[in-house]
Amino acid sequence: MHPLDLSDNYKLAAAIIVGMAFGFVFIKSDLAWPKSLLEAFRLRNGRIIKTVLLTLAAGAVLFYCARRLGLAEVRVRPSYFWGSLLGGVVAGIGMVLCTMTPMTALSCLATGRFYAIWPIVGMLLALPAVRLVSEQLSRSIYRWSEPMSAPWEPSVFWAVDNPALYAAGILIVLLLLVHFTVGDPEE
Repeated sequence: MHPLDLSDNYKLAAAIIVGMAFGFVFIKSDLAWPKSLLEAFRLRNGRIIKTVLLTLAAGAVLFYCARRLGLAEVRVRPSYFWGSLLGGVVAGIGMVLCTMTPMTALSCLATGRFYAIWPIVGMLLALPAVRLVSEQLSRSIYRWSEPMSAPWEPSVFWAVDNPALYAAGILIVLLLLVHFTVGDPEE
């Protein structure tokens, strides 16, 4: 049995509760609306940027704690740096062009904004496209670097070499930078 491995009705109940919590956070933080995301990309809406940065910082710390308590486990497939970087760039360009992430596209579609079907179709078409170009990628990009192995985990949270601590620290510094430089739409 895996940590937090739920089954049957418990899994369904947990999915409903987590889905409601995510929906509440998305609506309250304006993450469900493309106009708000476009304002964030243009650095006119600091509230969304601060929400994302704070969520990432808290998530890094909470995942580290859950891992140490045995509630979560790390399952990382070996990946390649240049392939991951290229995938991140393409995904970022797609997010900016659509002004939606997969979750915000589903949120928009669920609230009756049917134009969100096009980004969802594009995301679904990306899966077979990756399979089509993966042979070419394996002959080029994947040979540029060795596969990255599973992440190293320190034994103490406050250790100097703890990646979760660095990630949380950098994200908090970025959060403060955004707080003092990018305005909120209500101001």
